[in-house]
Amino acid sequence: MNINYSASIEAHQLHQSLVRLARADMARDYLCIRSKNQHGLSNIKVSQLHMGFILYGQQQLNLQTKQINFSAGDLYVIKPDTVIDAVNLPDPITGEYLTILVPMCDEVIQAAQMIWAKPVVDRTEAILKFSIDDFATSLAEWQAALFNHDVVKARLCITAILVQLCQQHCSDVLIVPPPKLTKIIHDWVIENPQHYWQSSEFEMRLGLSSATLRRKLSHEDTTLRETITHARLTFALELLYSKKLPMKTIAAKSGYQSVAIFRDRFVERYGIDPAVLAAE
Repeated sequence: MNINYSASIEAHQLHQSLVRLARADMARDYLCIRSKNQHGLSNIKVSQLHMGFILYGQQQLNLQTKQINFSAGDLYVIKPDTVIDAVNLPDPITGEYLTILVPMCDEVIQAAQMIWAKPVVDRTEAILKFSIDDFATSLAEWQAALFNHDVVKARLCITAILVQLCQQHCSDVLIVPPPKLTKIIHDWVIENPQHYWQSSEFEMRLGLSSATLRRKLSHEDTTLRETITHARLTFALELLYSKKLPMKTIAAKSGYQSVAIFRDRFVERYGIDPAVLAAE
């Protein structure tokens, strides 16, 4: 068999297996973004390292000074503390935009750091672009492990991808920014967005006075209210993409009793009516 033809078959099989994974109804450590409408999201704040791969359609990620375009078959890495605007465009043939987004948990990054065990000397861009084929073996093993409900092996596969990135002179993907108060609060809220969070709860958990909490958040250019709202809307965005639920249910699960208030906050944050995503 022709080597190029064989490689083409393997690439097609990997693509199809990832599509099946994206559409699978199971517990998972990744987010499936599906859309039949072209749409854009503004002011997306990426708080941790993410890896994504485009399966159908195209995506435009806009930073302050540049635009990066992705097509089906591309794999990208977004580093922490990156703020982007995104435009998702469905494939003209299938009529669908489909992407898998994988947040890198601390345990995976720490494991990669231990394996790499070298100084981090690279300084690369905030968003890195590759081909899915560059990581075909690890991605094939990753999706197989997830279908087999083997979370440990799946995380080892993601660790292998991080180490491979280091071998490609992108070792700065292993840099973990110092923990910010904003992220700590964000993570608490996103675990229970329906809870009626009050300042006193965070003050008690953090051992801080009200004034100190406000001052520290001010140094991070935010407020407690903005941080809580950001966490709830991040949770809502994931529901809109991955669960076909009524708008009232999504609003309630995200901590909003009023659909109107939820819609206003979502539009203010992302620049798009959540109904556009809920109607997919």
